[in-house]
Amino acid sequence: MLTIQNLEAAYGKVQVLHGISLDVPKGSLVTLIGSNGAGKTTTMRAISGMIKPRAGKVTLDGKDITGLDSHRIARSGLAHSPEGRRVFATMTVTDNLLLGAFPRFTRARPKGDVAHDLERAMELFPRLKERREQLAGTLSGGEQQMLAMARAVMLNPDVVLLDEPSMGLAPI
Repeated sequence: MLTIQNLEAAYGKVQVLHGISLDVPKGSLVTLIGSNGAGKTTTMRAISGMIKPRAGKVTLDGKDITGLDSHRIARSGLAHSPEGRRVFATMTVTDNLLLGAFPRFTRARPKGDVAHDLERAMELFPRLKERREQLAGTLSGGEQQMLAMARAVMLNPDVVLLDEPSMGLAPI
C-alpha cells in the first residue's frame, strides 16, 4: 500500500532523514516512535509532499508519489493531519470538515457520499457534532485536535498520517 525506499530529506543544509525505508501493508497500523528531533515529523512531511525529499522513493498503491505537491498526493489517497492543530479558525466545524473532502471532487476515485462521511466523522468525534456550527478558533485545543483528525478522515483516504494525534486531548 505505502512503500518508502531510502528516503532522505533536509532543511537547508541540515540532513534530517538518512535512508528511511518502510513498507506499510493495507489495513495495518504503524507508529513512528522516537525522541524529539528524531525525524518523525520530517518523515511524514516528506511522504505527504509538505517538503520535497532529497532522495528516495515513496509509492502509494504502486504509484510513485515522490516529490509531488501535497494536494496531488492528497488526491491520490493519502491524508496528513500535521502536528499543531491546523484548523481554519474563522470557519465553522462543519465547514472545516467539508474542506477535508474537497480533494475528492478532483481526483479520479469514487467520491462517495460526503453527507454520510460528515456524519461518520461526527460519530467518531461526538464533541464535534455538539459544536458543528461553532467557529473552529473558539474550540479548546483538544477539540481543535479532534477536528484536524476528523478533517483528514473526510478525504476518505487509503492512508492517514497523524502527527502527534493525542496532543491536547483530554483523557476519556
